Amino acid sequence: MNIKKIILLLALGLLLFLSRIYLSDLFWIVIAIEACIVTYIIFSVIKSIIGFKNKSREDFNINIRKVLEQKFGKSFLIEFVIIELNVFYYSLLVWFKKSRTAEQNGKAFTYHRSSEMKTFIIVFAILITGEGILFHYLLQKWNEGIAWIFTILNVYGLLYLVGFYNSAKHLPHMITQEKMIIRLGFQSNITIDIANIEQINRAKEIELGMKIPKTTYYSLLKLDTPHAEITLKEPVEMRGSYGMRKMVDKVVFRADDRDELLKEIKLVMTSGYKPHATQK
Repeated sequence: MNIKKIILLLALGLLLFLSRIYLSDLFWIVIAIEACIVTYIIFSVIKSIIGFKNKSREDFNINIRKVLEQKFGKSFLIEFVIIELNVFYYSLLVWFKKSRTAEQNGKAFTYHRSSEMKTFIIVFAILITGEGILFHYLLQKWNEGIAWIFTILNVYGLLYLVGFYNSAKHLPHMITQEKMIIRLGFQSNITIDIANIEQINRAKEIELGMKIPKTTYYSLLKLDTPHAEITLKEPVEMRGSYGMRKMVDKVVFRADDRDELLKEIKLVMTSGYKPHATQK
């Protein structure tokens, strides 16, 4: 389905372009055909996501990746689609959804409650809204189309901020069996084998203007105080937005209940203890 439909879609797009030049009647026929195919692909993806949700206990972010990669393979375009779907899901659709991740996959540790994340989101949302209204008014006097494009981008910016904060609430740090997952909302994450942890130290605050080493995953806003620094025996891949990946040997993060999280990690490291599922 994947390659054939993409090729067919591109072919129809070319036919649409040619029809606009030569045949006005064919233009509308091609539009109808192309709309049907695009609609079919969209509903096919939605159906697959729903099927995954019914069978899988994993979160939306993981399910949508599995569905799209199965249908269309791995590419930068897919990474772009994944982040956009995450933005709209966590900004618009997740408000009345209760996070079930903590109940089923292990022990969860939140990191948004004591963070400056909420303040950061509110301040920038006010700035974006004010800027959007002002620039829309000014640009409208020059070009109405550009004014509306700018306004749409501002609305998207607001959705991104809201989605990021909601994703931080619904995607906590997790300890599952022998693994640990450190996240920063839908923006980035890393999965670590606890046996691969060499040591855990209390993290030092980053100084103003100080650059973060490329081999360090800094899983928090720079406004926040880091709580812990994990040094790894072997480098592990960190996954970020839009397909960004890098190998890191240190992970710096924070948690609302730092002491309990560190205690949990040490229990797994020393005794092979498997964390029981709890709800935070």
